[in-house]
Amino acid sequence: MIVIDWKKKAAVLFNRKRGPAKKQEPSFKWSKKKTICLNERLRLVAFDQMREESVAWYQDEKSMKSIVGKPITYDREKIIQMYDWQNKHGELFYIEYLTDGFYRTIGDVWLAKNDYAIVIDQKYRNRHIGREVTKYFIYRARKNGWDTMFVSEIFNWNKASQKMFTSLKFYPFKEHKNSWSYRKRLNVSPRK
Repeated sequence: MIVIDWKKKAAVLFNRKRGPAKKQEPSFKWSKKKTICLNERLRLVAFDQMREESVAWYQDEKSMKSIVGKPITYDREKIIQMYDWQNKHGELFYIEYLTDGFYRTIGDVWLAKNDYAIVIDQKYRNRHIGREVTKYFIYRARKNGWDTMFVSEIFNWNKASQKMFTSLKFYPFKEHKNSWSYRKRLNVSPRK
């Protein structure tokens, strides 16, 4: 397995002098890599099919209230439809975490030009996993030449997500009824 030192790559990319942005392909399939190791315990695995673990995340009403704003649940068919759409319109990965000697699927993450979404199993929250994954996707969006990264909706009661995204310099820019859209500028020039 190839381990990518993405923190070094991000530092080099951030400090590099920027020229005019290159035109990007409309495709979001930037890499053919199936597995991306973020650190010794955390990796991303490209979506291949719906995994059973995801049913529990999307059938937990408390989690769903933070995800979609209502305490509803998704059945298997709805989850498959969601994953199919996300996989066609962006990059979709499962998040795996090494625990008890095995990598366990603990969440999913999706990045598209106009949105970013991440779901972490409740048992694995508050371990900075979402933060590490999001930092990688910030790097990836910069590498692809994007000026901005968006999160279409974070609900007002989802304080943990608000805290995580604002700590990574995302800021609210558009108010909705019970939520805000967030964005992060990626084309910040290095200080002289």
